[in-house]
Amino acid sequence: MRAFFLTLLFLLAFCTAHAHAANATQPKPLPPVTFQDGVVFEPMQFAAIAGYAHADQNDIHTGCSEDDPGYGKRRRTSNAGQLTLRAGLFKNFEAMLTATVWYKKLERRNAKGVTDIDDVKGLGDLMVMGRYQLLSQKNGDPLSLAMGLGLEIPTGDCDNRNTFGPQPYMGPFLQLGTGSWNPKATVSATRVFGRSRIDGQLTYTINTEGEHDLEKGDLFQYNLGYGYALTPYITAGLALNGLHQEKNTQQLSPGVTGRDVNSGCTRVFLAPEISYRIPQLNTTLGVAVPVSLYTDMEGSQPAEDFRIVAKLSVKF
Repeated sequence: MRAFFLTLLFLLAFCTAHAHAANATQPKPLPPVTFQDGVVFEPMQFAAIAGYAHADQNDIHTGCSEDDPGYGKRRRTSNAGQLTLRAGLFKNFEAMLTATVWYKKLERRNAKGVTDIDDVKGLGDLMVMGRYQLLSQKNGDPLSLAMGLGLEIPTGDCDNRNTFGPQPYMGPFLQLGTGSWNPKATVSATRVFGRSRIDGQLTYTINTEGEHDLEKGDLFQYNLGYGYALTPYITAGLALNGLHQEKNTQQLSPGVTGRDVNSGCTRVFLAPEISYRIPQLNTTLGVAVPVSLYTDMEGSQPAEDFRIVAKLSVKF
C-alpha cells in the first residue's frame, strides 16, 4: 500500500511539473484584428502596419427596419487602405501615425429612375496618437492597460461638389475629409492566460465643425474580443465591435444648415478572426469578417450586412 501511494504521489508530481513546463512553452495568442490591444511597445520597438477595410452598403434601412423605397435608392461602397507607423519612444509610451487612402462610390436614383454615380479617391485625414502603459502583465499586474490620446488632422479634400440634389456639397461619406480637427481618447485592456487572451477597447471621437458648415456627429466605439492560439503560428478569435454615432450638422440646401435626419447610427458586429504569424519575417497577417448583428440607421440610410478587414504587421 505504501508503495502504491508513493507511486501515486510521484505520478502527480510528474504531471504537475509537466503541466507547468507545457504552460511555459505553449503558444502565445496574437492580438485582435479589428481593434487595438492594451500592450504598448517597448522603447526602440517599431512596426509598420498595413490595413484594409471594405464595406458595400446596398440595403436601405429606415431605423432598424430594412426598406426598399425605390425613389431615393442609394448604394454606398467604401474601400479604405491604411498605413500605420508605430514606435516605442520611451518607457511605457508609444506613438502612432496613421494615413488612410480612400476609394468611395455612391449610386443614387431619383423619382424618374435616373441613376447618378459619384466616386472619390485619395488621401484622407491623418491621425496621430500617443499611448501610455498604465498596467502591464510583464510587471506582474493582472492585466495590461493602456490609455491613449489622439488627433485627426484635416489633410483630406472636402470640396467634392454635389451634382444630384439641392445640397451644394456632397455629404461626409463622399468626401476624403471633413476639414475639422477631431480629438479622440481611447482605453485598451488585455489579459493573456495560457493559450487564450481577452481584449477590450473603448474609443470616443469628438468631431468638430469643419468646412462648408459640416460637423459630423461624435463617435463612440466599443470592442471586446477573445483569441485562442491553435498553434504557435495560428490564432483564431471572435470579436464584438459596436459603435454609436450622433447625427451630422451640414448644409441641407443653399444657405440652410441644420441636422441631417438621415445620419447617425448604432451598429453592432460579430467578427470571426484568424491570424497567422511568420516568425522568420517578424510578420503577422490577420483577416476578419464582421457580420452585422444589430442595425439602427436612425433615418433612411444604406447599411451593409458584413465587412471585410485585413491587417499586415511587420516589426523591426
